[in-house]
Amino acid sequence: MIEYRYPAAQAAAEVLQRLAPQAAEPVLPLLDELFAAQEGGHSYITLTPQEADALRQAATVVGDGGAFTPLVLRGRRLFSGRLFALERSVATELQRIARSRVRLPENAGPRQRLRDWFPDAGYNGQRLAAALAVLQPLMLVTGGPGTGKTTTVAKLLALLCADAAEMPRIALTAPTGKAAAHMTRSLHRALGSFDAGSERVLQHLIALEGQTVHRLLKLNPVVGYSEFNREQPLPFDIVVADEASMLDLPLLHQLLCAIPEHGRLILLGDENQLPPVGIGAVLPVLAQPTVLTAKEAAQLAEWLPEGVPFEVRDNPPPLAGNVARLEYSHRFDPQRGVGALAQAVVNGEAAAAEAAFARFTDDLFRLPETPAALARHFVKQHEAYWQAVNSGDPAACFSAQQQLVVLAARRSQAAEFNREYRKLLAAQGRAAEQGWFAGQVLMVAENDYAVNVFNGDIGIVLPHGGGLAAFFPDAGGFRAVSLSRLPAHDTAFAMTVHKSQGSEYQEVWLLGDEADSALFDRTLLYTAITRARCRFGYAGQMSALTAAVQCKNHRRTGLGEALQSLK
Repeated sequence: MIEYRYPAAQAAAEVLQRLAPQAAEPVLPLLDELFAAQEGGHSYITLTPQEADALRQAATVVGDGGAFTPLVLRGRRLFSGRLFALERSVATELQRIARSRVRLPENAGPRQRLRDWFPDAGYNGQRLAAALAVLQPLMLVTGGPGTGKTTTVAKLLALLCADAAEMPRIALTAPTGKAAAHMTRSLHRALGSFDAGSERVLQHLIALEGQTVHRLLKLNPVVGYSEFNREQPLPFDIVVADEASMLDLPLLHQLLCAIPEHGRLILLGDENQLPPVGIGAVLPVLAQPTVLTAKEAAQLAEWLPEGVPFEVRDNPPPLAGNVARLEYSHRFDPQRGVGALAQAVVNGEAAAAEAAFARFTDDLFRLPETPAALARHFVKQHEAYWQAVNSGDPAACFSAQQQLVVLAARRSQAAEFNREYRKLLAAQGRAAEQGWFAGQVLMVAENDYAVNVFNGDIGIVLPHGGGLAAFFPDAGGFRAVSLSRLPAHDTAFAMTVHKSQGSEYQEVWLLGDEADSALFDRTLLYTAITRARCRFGYAGQMSALTAAVQCKNHRRTGLGEALQSLK
């Protein structure tokens, strides 16, 4: 009798034994490993040759993917039938959108604007990305922080609107409320950096507000049903999805299915960031070098008289003509400070990462290594925030909160830091040891459509109406939410690196992990570093940081093979 660690493995074993007791025998010992892999975000496990041979005799429950079976074996890779089918469906939907026909600008005006809005070599990568995105109904624009993904999209949207008889219907979306709000702010900032061509176009784009993918699709998380789907597609001509690296496979699938025929989907993201909390790793599969067909290159040449720099092949890889990478960072100098550290981490250069701390001491520095010691140091550096809290002005509080944040590799570290910091605040008379207090930073942990707050949203508790309320950014201002109406949430003076995605701060302090931690890897470290605009502090052993630089965990996914099978 096998004892399973995962309830899902136990349930699967019972079903398989009822369906085909004899055929299920070689499968049963593998179920725990398969469900453990899925919990870690992987789509499959790799079997030994002997295990794979044994499973090929269990055709009743293990198939090759041609027809649905509970399990699918491809070579030595074992998938659950559900995940194998999901990856195939994601590939099919991506190809459907990529092959759809979209209306292209018919006069020379947009081409001239492309040259005017991207005038010099520093913006050349953005110009290439925008021109290619005009032609392609499916587009991935990838690049690190400050490379201009949002600026490129702002100008692209203005290009598509400029000569349109009717303004295209546009949706902005992101995986979390925080990322959606940041996307809105970034787009509005970008629209102020160039002449959009007409007041009509500018007002149309300024009115856009980001929303979560769940809210866009009207997704019911309890049953997994979304109001918008393949049968009832979204009522938009263009959907722009930011922070695409955070989209897990099921959520991306629901978004893809809801894109209408003749609709455009523009994905923005950084494939070097953390993969989603859920299953899948779509961005690293899609973020490949750009390769065009001769027809695509000829179309692009009409927009780029200076020439098309992309490789041209008769038979390029799937979706290689639907991606553009932005390399030039307008935020970071890759030779200095935070930029140099981020570059060393991406390149896997541990010695260069360590050397950066010695070379750029104004921007990179070491910190006390334990949550308790770090909290004591944080108190000294956080005084400007408490002055803003004393003013009672939500705008001042949120501005101060975005100056400095503590991130943690593990949830338990963030929780310990928050407890220790609260004790210090209580000793100063700024907080009670229990209950709410003015200045408390909160992070919402689940979506609540009735209250209009969503997973990842940041709130600050402030005096309101004789008591306290949680304030959240809202449509250019702030709104107060009764504390009794808040859904599940956590105190968030410190938060995990995962939870910080979609946001940026002037200064970031990272609580690292042990050197042998499987969690503390290159993607987590890079994500933490690139939340910082100016300064980055590290609380941990340098040996653990250099080990993280050298550790790159890859999600096992069959999406690449699924795309190849559709060529």
